[in-house]
Amino acid sequence: MQIHTLTLHTNKLPEVLDFYQNTLGLPRTGEAQCQVGASTLIFKENPAINGIYHFACNIPCNQIREAMHWLETRGIDLVADEKGNTLIDFSSWNAEATYFLDPAGNIVEFIARRDLHNASDTAFGPDAMLSISEVGIVTRDVLAWNAQAARSYAVLPFEKSRPGPNFSALGTDAGLFIVVPEGRTWYMTDAPAVILPMAVAFENDAGKRFVYR
Repeated sequence: MQIHTLTLHTNKLPEVLDFYQNTLGLPRTGEAQCQVGASTLIFKENPAINGIYHFACNIPCNQIREAMHWLETRGIDLVADEKGNTLIDFSSWNAEATYFLDPAGNIVEFIARRDLHNASDTAFGPDAMLSISEVGIVTRDVLAWNAQAARSYAVLPFEKSRPGPNFSALGTDAGLFIVVPEGRTWYMTDAPAVILPMAVAFENDAGKRFVYR
């Protein structure tokens, strides 16, 4: 699966745009949007928004430590787990990741997936954010959402993760829906998952395009 466009709502539009465009250095491609490699990230101002989103960006499979250092040099605090680790090893996914928060509290993840074999010898920078590769989906019934995704989009469970009612990953290393139930705590934080307005334009493995809202 390929994620082409992700649209999120925020009540801190100026701060969020400054963070992504200036702190992270992502190219501005519209009034409230920027380019994340092969994907586009769009924000809509919404004063009534109350909650946070989660999404992840694929980076070169050999650059997670370089990415962490790069983030820290820009004054970005990495989120630590209960043991104080900021580098998270997802051995069953053959990947490593690190997490940080944007000014709205959204949970952003950089993930280096070894099975993509996309190593780079170029210094880490904005161009190393290759695409948006995960989008958190919050629902009242995870298994029902999974079934609907299979019927409507032909997007199936990720082969490296067994789907369940409290967490499911659907798609491939290139693009995943991370499906969780409303009220579940987002990984690496104590923030509850909330159903929020969003839009995801994506392409399944058969090349068919859809928009989820």
